[in-house]
Amino acid sequence: MVLLGIDIGTTATKVIAIDAEGHLMAETERSSALCSPQPGWAEEDPEEWWANVCTAVPACLRSAQVTAEEVAAVGVSGMTPALVLLDAQGCVVRPSIQQNDARAVKEIEEFRGRTDEKDILQRTGSAITQQSIGPKLLWLRRHEPETMVQAARVMGS
Repeated sequence: MVLLGIDIGTTATKVIAIDAEGHLMAETERSSALCSPQPGWAEEDPEEWWANVCTAVPACLRSAQVTAEEVAAVGVSGMTPALVLLDAQGCVVRPSIQQNDARAVKEIEEFRGRTDEKDILQRTGSAITQQSIGPKLLWLRRHEPETMVQAARVMGS
């Protein structure tokens, strides 16, 4: 029995194979490019993450000398809160907006002014910060309305 772990991280996609006792059998990694088209912006290409998974998983299985049929379970983790928008067909609409992106400063302050921050923190365990998805979506609505018209789903990495 083999267990496979996939992590979509800020700088790389990592895949590990472990045996039933938790011993590492193999690991692979594929780099991801972080883009900053403007100061304070942080974006990545979700298609690159998928391409990384599609090459790293078979490489990890080869390195572990196992077949896909021997994989009993797959665990997946990702960076949060990266913002990924998909259209109705499931295609990526635009590059992701990463957790460390700082473009929505005005929108963060607006959210703070219109909500009970303590209640949000108590309910979610997270304060309203540059990592919050709501202000990023509001920024997109204001600055990229054509993107929001295309968007049918909001996802993470």
